[in-house]
Amino acid sequence: MRFAAFTTVASSAGEATTAEQMIDNLREQTVLAEELGFEAMWLGEHHFGPYGIGDLPNPILLGADLAARTSRIRIGQMANIAPWWHPIRLAEDLAILDNMTGGRVDVGFGRGIWPYEGPQFHPNADPRKDTENRELFRETVEVVREIWTNEYFSYRGSNYSFPVDDTVFSHPMYPSNPDWQDGERVTRLRVTPRPHQKPHPPLWMTVSTDRSVTAAAELGLKACYWQPPARRMRQRMEIYARARSEREGRPFALGEDQAVMRSTYVASSMEEARRDAEEGIMSAFIFNDPFRGRQVFTNPDEELAPDVKLDWDFLEPRTLLVGSPENVVEKIQELQEVCNLDYLLISFTHMGMPLLKTLKNLETFATKVMPRFAAAD
Repeated sequence: MRFAAFTTVASSAGEATTAEQMIDNLREQTVLAEELGFEAMWLGEHHFGPYGIGDLPNPILLGADLAARTSRIRIGQMANIAPWWHPIRLAEDLAILDNMTGGRVDVGFGRGIWPYEGPQFHPNADPRKDTENRELFRETVEVVREIWTNEYFSYRGSNYSFPVDDTVFSHPMYPSNPDWQDGERVTRLRVTPRPHQKPHPPLWMTVSTDRSVTAAAELGLKACYWQPPARRMRQRMEIYARARSEREGRPFALGEDQAVMRSTYVASSMEEARRDAEEGIMSAFIFNDPFRGRQVFTNPDEELAPDVKLDWDFLEPRTLLVGSPENVVEKIQELQEVCNLDYLLISFTHMGMPLLKTLKNLETFATKVMPRFAAAD
């Protein structure tokens, strides 16, 4: 079983009130995560927080800072919201980070969920425009992968076409090169640098519906889930395995190339966990209702009554890793048994939580929970 940490700057804040203080807290958390043996630190991406917190506009840039302060822990983004990035810049920035870290980068892609964010970056990035957003996502991911796997590339799509028509290049020191030119007309582009990892870093996608699970598999991307309970997750992992097997031409095992992220708080008891973490954990779930749809919280063949509230009592048995170490271990064992899970991301920072409790949460998970699974390997 592999374990990684996930956070955003906002939930890393603790008592911090400035961006500088929030980043300092995140640095301290990442250094500790490496010391404790976590495989990776994953960062989210958000913009324009109207409530003054929650923004982490560039996880790649922040990842470079964290990588410079560590030596082993991998640096990931869960996720770069692909429709909000220009694909060439996204490929360049990630490749630079991969080279800076000597190949410690994991790349996650997402489609975005907030209607007030996406349209600011591209007309088709609005998640309410489902068809257009999905196509823009697919094109962006395809362009990034084309750049990384070819010395020269060209692309034609409904959102992007490279090289742009009428692109020309001439220089007295460089004769026309048929690999990327027709006379002075540029037919293909060379984007540098290439990633350190070959052919490129591991590629992930955040998923929450049958459709997004299938899309991830068809694109050859690893899949990461957040909210679904175990039985719903198994159903979707089976969908992924079938679609990925068809794409790759080989059998994919249940759980292969898939991960789960869970909001986590380990304490001496459930009562202590609820007292310390309920408000911070619930702020994330309440704010995501109903944008992702309540179906993500249901088991197969289950329908929620209209008056069901996404409160602690509803979510705790379904999708939270909270309480005593023994309770958290049991929940992870359930994910292993039901989903054949072998990679877990813990969301260990929670809105408004003091830094010392955040660090203690990370340490307690590493010392009281992780060894239970190492011994079983």
